[in-house]
Amino acid sequence: MPRSERIVFPDQRVAEAWEGGDPAGRPVIFQHGTPSGRLQAALGHAAAERCGVRLISFSRPGYGRSTNTPPSLSSVAEDTLRVADELGVDEFAVLGASGGGPYAIATGLADPQRVKAVGLAGGVGLWRSIEPPDPSDPDLPLLALADAGDVAGALDGFRRQGAQDYAGMLALGDAEMVDAFFEGVPGEELGWLDAAARAVWAADAREALASYDGYARDNVSWGAAWDIDPTRLTVPTWLWYGGTDRMVPPSHAHWFAERIPHANLTIRPGEGHGRTIFGHWTDMLTTLGGGSPGHHNRGSGRR
Repeated sequence: MPRSERIVFPDQRVAEAWEGGDPAGRPVIFQHGTPSGRLQAALGHAAAERCGVRLISFSRPGYGRSTNTPPSLSSVAEDTLRVADELGVDEFAVLGASGGGPYAIATGLADPQRVKAVGLAGGVGLWRSIEPPDPSDPDLPLLALADAGDVAGALDGFRRQGAQDYAGMLALGDAEMVDAFFEGVPGEELGWLDAAARAVWAADAREALASYDGYARDNVSWGAAWDIDPTRLTVPTWLWYGGTDRMVPPSHAHWFAERIPHANLTIRPGEGHGRTIFGHWTDMLTTLGGGSPGHHNRGSGRR
């Protein structure tokens, strides 16, 4: 059965973690999207059970009750290794969805001996460098503040933006809130969003967006200059992207493929953002969780 865990790091920071799938399976750590938290991984619980994968996730700093920290990709990678330590995991794969993609790359860079595979499902790249941004994009003046060294100002701006975008949704009942999140998404893109998935989405949104710190931190961490270099990634890497994704278009996939040595690229024709992430758990977890079940577990960890 899935379970939650509160991890306290040596510096007394807290990370809220979640585990599901096969407890004796091959560990895959899931880096959730933006804005989201650890409970998003519950969407892959059943597939992880079938695939013999121990699926682990934790809310990044600022989401839910995980302690907030300054914007950075590499620091989350170090936290990922600490979470693995606490849960008794030596070797593992990492899967990053959407805004979690850069953190998956960072984790593979942080310890290429321990991280055996990296997967990106619609993972965002350094977006202002990939395609010319719309000059009216409200993120641009906030990221300009970060570029100029006013990180606090950028974070404050993204917190206000998060409240503007999500506070009204969170005031609704669960069903209405989920409808609002996916308003305008074509029906064929939502085949994965059954009643159980809707309940997970609602619970995750309410927990993750208890404040807008995580949302702000993410937007600055991967929207401004990166503190990692994808060209140095040597871990086997898979890139899964939707051919009709408007949120993270295939140009991001090609940007990563051009930089990451020996990356395996799959463009899913006719698929948008949600379907290419949440409609292919079995394929992604099977690919990333290669080996015999239990081989990568050091022990049961803290329970």
